[in-house]
Amino acid sequence: DAPHERSRSIVLRRSLTYLDDTMSQHEGSMPSDVFFLIYGATMVFFMQTGFALLEVGSVSIRNTKNTLFKNLLDVCCSAIAFYLFGFAFLHSREGEFIGTTDFALGTETFTKMVDLDDEDVLNMQAYEYSKWFYSFAFAATSTTIVSGAVAERFKFKAYAVYSMVITALVYPVVAHWCWSEKGWASPLARPNELLLGVGAVDYAGSGVVHVTGGLAALIACVAVGPRVGRYNRNIVMEMPMQSPVFQTIGTLFMWFSWYGFNSVATMTLQGGASILAAKSVVTTTLSAAMGGATVMLLDHLIPNQKMEPRRMNNGVLCGLVSISGCAGMIDVWFSIVIGFIAGIVYVASSKMLIIFRVDDVVDAVPIHLFGGIWGTIAPAFFMTKKSYLLKYPNFPRDEMYEGKEYKAPCGLFMGCE
Repeated sequence: DAPHERSRSIVLRRSLTYLDDTMSQHEGSMPSDVFFLIYGATMVFFMQTGFALLEVGSVSIRNTKNTLFKNLLDVCCSAIAFYLFGFAFLHSREGEFIGTTDFALGTETFTKMVDLDDEDVLNMQAYEYSKWFYSFAFAATSTTIVSGAVAERFKFKAYAVYSMVITALVYPVVAHWCWSEKGWASPLARPNELLLGVGAVDYAGSGVVHVTGGLAALIACVAVGPRVGRYNRNIVMEMPMQSPVFQTIGTLFMWFSWYGFNSVATMTLQGGASILAAKSVVTTTLSAAMGGATVMLLDHLIPNQKMEPRRMNNGVLCGLVSISGCAGMIDVWFSIVIGFIAGIVYVASSKMLIIFRVDDVVDAVPIHLFGGIWGTIAPAFFMTKKSYLLKYPNFPRDEMYEGKEYKAPCGLFMGCE
């Protein structure tokens, strides 16, 4: 009947309008993109296993249960906090600084019934659900960075509050700035006068995920102070560690998970984005390998520095963090340069923490904060213009927008005009 048809038409138009608003960088959502996001999010979520093993291997055996509890607490609290607040703060369609609507998945996409025969709208809904899972996995990763840094010191209840605040508020706000279509620094938005019109380029989270988590870890380490006996009368004491086996297996698990972290950062396989995803796995591999090899070489050359698997593991992780800022947006051989510098950054910043008597159990601050800072800077040196246009298709190809000229960016060493 006519009223029923009009009602269906209104719902469909609203749904399609929302699709245009939230997915404007892609022409609709394909089932392959839904699977792609779920695949990537699952791999990123598996990174929690690597974090747990790495941390357990780095603490004394008497603190094993406490460390495992905190890792489980991270995931549980993060999921609830991100569902209620975090996703809205990150992906809300309102607000340049912070999202202001659609809490607890209250968007029209999730709440409105649509025509069951309309495959396009159903695919869009499926994409939004998978995007929630993918975004949650990233948020949980940023939060878990803190747990290893302050292992063996933080009270359980205090850590629960700290974890939920990071997941519900701190990380989503930073991610909203750079990764939502309304964020003030986001390259997904149309060109504006800020940041030379090109936005803050962070391919997979060197800044958004790792600098955020690493800075939170540094603040926590300073606030709680060092473990008893770590700095005894200005003498640096080695603390008991349970197992280099757990440390190394945890690192390898995280390296494996990083392929989902970086390759699926395109969030689609359409519009040429597949080349960015494929290139990411190559650059991720080379940067990680070079980071680990560089730390091993430096430890061999530095007098009185003991070579040990823990340090090489951390070099690998610093290489992974550093390449995340531009993994699919550089020529492959530059990933070796990024990994080499990442190894130097790790060795120097790890030594700096000792000089300032900051006790970081797993060296999360050198890896994530300082490695993330280098990864955030790296696109400015090595990013290619074509990869920028593939990653951010909203940027005008003719470099003209509202009567003004905006140049698509490329790295300082790439020789672009």
